[in-house]
Amino acid sequence: MDSSTPAQDLAGAIQAAASPSQIAAAISAVSSFLRRHPSDQSRPFFSLAFPSLLQRIFGFDSISWLELATSDPDLSFNLFSFLGPHGPLFTSIFSVDQQSLIKYIFPSERLPEWIRFVLQNPISGDLLASASPLFASRIKEDEIQNLNQIQLNVFEYYIFWFAYYPVLRGAASDLSGPNSGPSRPNRKLENWVSSLPFISTTGRKPGQKPESSLYLKLLYSYLKAFVPKIGLIPYRSSMLSYSINSDKTYVQAEFVINTLLQFWLVDNDFSPLPVQEYQKLGFSFQNWIGKNPPTPGLAEPIKLLVNYLAFNTNSSEENNAHKVFDEMIKRPLYRFILRSFLYCPIGASLKNANQVFNLWISYIEPWKLCEEDFNEFEMSKENGVEGKRNKEDLWMDYVLDNYLFYSSMVVHFLEFTHKFIHSDVVSVVQMVSKILDVLCSSNELASLLRQVDITYRVRKTGSPSNYSLDKLYNKYIPSICEQLKDWEDGLSESETEVPFLNERKDLDLRLFSQGEDGAHNLLHLLVIHAEHEIHLLPGDFSKLLQTLDSIKSRIKQLFRDQIAKTQAKSPPQKINKKPTNQTEFFTPRRPKQGNKYRGDWMRRPISTDEVAWLARVLIRVSDWLNCYLALDRNVESNNNADVAGLTFVELKGDEVRQINGFKEAFWLLFTHVFSWFVVICNLVLGFMRRRGMRVNLRVLASKMLVGVVLLCIFLMVISRVFTKVLGLFGFS
Repeated sequence: MDSSTPAQDLAGAIQAAASPSQIAAAISAVSSFLRRHPSDQSRPFFSLAFPSLLQRIFGFDSISWLELATSDPDLSFNLFSFLGPHGPLFTSIFSVDQQSLIKYIFPSERLPEWIRFVLQNPISGDLLASASPLFASRIKEDEIQNLNQIQLNVFEYYIFWFAYYPVLRGAASDLSGPNSGPSRPNRKLENWVSSLPFISTTGRKPGQKPESSLYLKLLYSYLKAFVPKIGLIPYRSSMLSYSINSDKTYVQAEFVINTLLQFWLVDNDFSPLPVQEYQKLGFSFQNWIGKNPPTPGLAEPIKLLVNYLAFNTNSSEENNAHKVFDEMIKRPLYRFILRSFLYCPIGASLKNANQVFNLWISYIEPWKLCEEDFNEFEMSKENGVEGKRNKEDLWMDYVLDNYLFYSSMVVHFLEFTHKFIHSDVVSVVQMVSKILDVLCSSNELASLLRQVDITYRVRKTGSPSNYSLDKLYNKYIPSICEQLKDWEDGLSESETEVPFLNERKDLDLRLFSQGEDGAHNLLHLLVIHAEHEIHLLPGDFSKLLQTLDSIKSRIKQLFRDQIAKTQAKSPPQKINKKPTNQTEFFTPRRPKQGNKYRGDWMRRPISTDEVAWLARVLIRVSDWLNCYLALDRNVESNNNADVAGLTFVELKGDEVRQINGFKEAFWLLFTHVFSWFVVICNLVLGFMRRRGMRVNLRVLASKMLVGVVLLCIFLMVISRVFTKVLGLFGFS
């Protein structure tokens, strides 16, 4: 029986399904078709109807079925039963893949940005496969177009689109925001299935808020089914421990983890591979990709992925598959969180930053995970995560293996809070309080962090140390130093609009540093600015002040040794008999001579002689002008190909004519003056670009200047009113 005609009818029914009842009918028809036709007769379905099904499920050109299911529990249950790992769709997918009946070419424009760059350049496929295991044996060269393409089977094709779904929705919400920052490369949705040209879309409606509940439930079910607790990694070189089934299970799990990792964590990172790996490729990704924040809205699915791997990791087994996946995800996760903080544009909402912060907190507290944390992702309460969490005894090894998440990341986060303390003091104070609670949750954790820092500095200076320090250094300090150089590749030298990071050129641990860029000094300055901003808030802010008091006590608890050393070195001072209250102590004062602000002057903290809201508006206007006039990039004055030289215009004889009349003379004079004005403006702009000068309208936010302007306006209004009143009485 020919199944091409029913498959075409299914494709039409799927495309027309818009209401919950129509979607349910389409799902039932597809399930019935897949059950009636064996795998060797299902090829027409996967060639004709499957692309339409993916299009409607993920809604790349309209509202997705996943969105419609959020308000309809019955539809949500039907979709989960159909798309689940044990549903009719995946049963048919596995049957078709066993016979290798169909292959797809994934659209290159939907791949992660760094992979698109690699595929567009002449590079050995073997070298790329060795650098990224995801593309081993999946890169196929198109001899006609002379391009490298990604060829996938049906299961891999579905997982690619499933991983791309939140990326597209996050990019759409980012572009609809007022402060989206640098735009991502072309995200148009035409021909989203490039291997099937008859499918076409017109673009996704921007600004649609994603609902992740059903998507997260599907993600959790896929992780349980495709990334189970495999146990030991199969050794292909050992015939005693080799098992074909375990090998296939591990390969499938590795593919799923790598796909999610590349689409979610890496994507537009300009350092997508370890330094030693991408240097072999001979490419500079930074020049092509640029320093942009990750796609927003990915923190929730990443958090579920990280928690699932952490919950099922048994560190006592060196070759445990989940431990290997956990090691695989460390560098991309660290850079994802760090890039989210460093490149978050000023003026943007802290909603995504809060989600990334919660992801970070969850990762550094894996011992708090329990089976109940995954119940919300279960469609039914019967099959939860198997096993019992028992990692309290292994917390020290976990902290040492992830030391940068507890030290350097904290300092980078504090620099991030200095950028937003004036725009959202409530969120900043709450986040700072939460991370300090984690660091001070136990004396053992704080002592371990401090001990590693001491060991690092002792070995760095070459000072003698005792045997315990030597043992700790030999095992962990070299890996920490290597991670610091690799994980923060290209990030520490970036412009983050915070003066402490801009001047630091060397990579170092700064959590317990006594310098001005150390965590203790950053927290001290943050508390001062936070208390000042809190007193400017309307309403009752007593709870926020209590949180701030808790932060102060945590600072004393975490840095008590450092504070004691500072007080011991400080000379005794005379007691000032003049009484000062707490508000006066924490009120920001003008810096003394020799304690100048050394960052971007336009990004300096708002002072008391400025109108705060007007300063923020003028900063945004200045940023827009600098971007529009191209003043936010450096231009070399010498040997610059972009700077045009002198232009000579040769006039022909028939173009020279006499001027008759006053209008032509006036028009000639006007165009002459206007052309000179344009030339002068271009010269001024070129001079400003070469000198690194930028527009800074923040000076107009001075209270003195605003007061003078308001006074002049008030006097003008009063004079006009007074003149009219005198006119009514006959005085002139």
